[in-house]
Amino acid sequence: MKISYDPKHDIMYIKFSEAKIVDTVEVDEGVLIDYGENGEIVGIEIINASIRFHGKPLDEITIKIEESTVL
Repeated sequence: MKISYDPKHDIMYIKFSEAKIVDTVEVDEGVLIDYGENGEIVGIEIINASIRFHGKPLDEITIKIEESTVL
């Protein structure tokens, strides 16, 4: 996963894979989801990211990795 932010255009992009994008759906105003050929989410684009986050958008990111318990 790669998270990038373009301050000039105020766009954040969360990229999950390098798959070819075949469809894009706007799920909320300024939030677009890119889908690959198999229906998988390739990326999420957030337009006007600084309005949706307080401060600098990349400062708001927290990554938490939890180990799953296998029964």
